[in-house]
Amino acid sequence: MNARLIKTVMLGLMGCFWMPCVADNVEPVSKAAAGNTDDRTTNYWYVEAGAGVQTIFSSDAHLLAFGKRLTPSYSLTFGKWVNPYIGFRLQTQGYAFNGFSTTEGLYLGDPLVNGGIYGTNDPVINEVNVNPDGTYRHYLRYVGVHADVQFSLFNIFLGVDAERRWNIIPAIGLGYTHAFAYRGTAHNNSMMTSFALMGKFRIINSLDLNMEVQSALMPDHFDSRIRGRMCEPTLALTMGLTYRFRTKAPAAPAVVYVPNEVIRVEHDTLVMTRSVEKIVEKSPIEDVFTIGSIHFKIGKVLPIEGQEPQFVNVVKFLNENPKARIRLDGYADKETGTDEVNMELSVSRSTAVRSILISDYGVDAKRIEAQALGANAQPYDINDHNRVVLIQVIVE
Repeated sequence: MNARLIKTVMLGLMGCFWMPCVADNVEPVSKAAAGNTDDRTTNYWYVEAGAGVQTIFSSDAHLLAFGKRLTPSYSLTFGKWVNPYIGFRLQTQGYAFNGFSTTEGLYLGDPLVNGGIYGTNDPVINEVNVNPDGTYRHYLRYVGVHADVQFSLFNIFLGVDAERRWNIIPAIGLGYTHAFAYRGTAHNNSMMTSFALMGKFRIINSLDLNMEVQSALMPDHFDSRIRGRMCEPTLALTMGLTYRFRTKAPAAPAVVYVPNEVIRVEHDTLVMTRSVEKIVEKSPIEDVFTIGSIHFKIGKVLPIEGQEPQFVNVVKFLNENPKARIRLDGYADKETGTDEVNMELSVSRSTAVRSILISDYGVDAKRIEAQALGANAQPYDINDHNRVVLIQVIVE
């Protein structure tokens, strides 16, 4: 999904809902390009478990001491990040709320006795201790489930960074809540709106430590008591762990290299053969074939480690074909970054590979050309593979 489009959507959402959110996310790394198909930094499924405390801001709840309003909260979440910017999740959460009530209002009766009709008769007073002024502490047991969309604001507004371990993610969604019959409170069902702000720390590639602050807007009748309010907000703070499931990425494209392969030109057609020991120079005709592909992480201009055999093969080819020249074609993937950033990345990547060949492997600088294509061209169908410098043999 285009980062500018997501940015526009996010600004619209923040204009419609109050949501204090500053976010950061771990940038995807092309594991397939590095020879590792275990990709748990982007486009992955995950499961998350958390526990903490919560409270409800129902009518007259402020009359109860804050410490007595706190109750345990438990959550279980399944989700998927579809790209570095946006993800979806399904979360179930619940256990208990402690509220406070008076003799004012309408109360939901037991559906099994009076069909769940609201009236002035309060069934809770027979199950709890009532204070002399008619107030009492009431108890709720509930479970809810909601579907959310979540965003990585730092990736959207500041660009992705593969080395980032901290992650702050806002989420917004809709859901359903069921309150159980408990100590006089009747069971009932409600729709809810959920807002959350999550902070994550990547411990290892497959495991995050997370903290979440979540607020849900419940309808007035959620606690079986109607007081004419628009909604009854809740607030929960939980901590837990997130496990990222392994995603099998397609294998990186194979490097085309034949050590003793020789090129000649016949009738303007490129022909490759193993029977000739050197390059035969013919009339000017420009063509290329690939003998190496050097891959990069998102936003980085130095190659991924472990690609030395690629450089060795290129040097071996040049040594065996002393009149051959190579061209370094630098690319950036089109799904991240602006056109200007991608062009700068591809320039820096081509320059970096050229410097390595010259300084580390002793290749004559006159035998190396370099060019940058940015994201204007994409040599591979798989987006992650296009963070690459292709090493081309120039045929003239």
